[in-house]
Amino acid sequence: MNRFESKEDYLERILILSQTNDLVRAIDIANDMNYSKPSVSIALKKLKNEGFITVCEQTGNVSLTNKGKEIALQVYERHQIITSF
Repeated sequence: MNRFESKEDYLERILILSQTNDLVRAIDIANDMNYSKPSVSIALKKLKNEGFITVCEQTGNVSLTNKGKEIALQVYERHQIITSF
């Protein structure tokens, strides 16, 4: 996850998945983005260390922090505007 866009993509995807799923797990993100589970695990670890997400140890549920949600919403809104044109 060298590019900032990748970080944004993950955060936006977590936001979108959380709107339709009770739990968002690494496997859900991997399946939805068509990425390998190891790649997603590495990215999620970085996002967690940077304070963008939390991961529940018991359920594996991935949640956005306020910091992560703010970025995810900005990216989502930007993509919605671009798509509407």
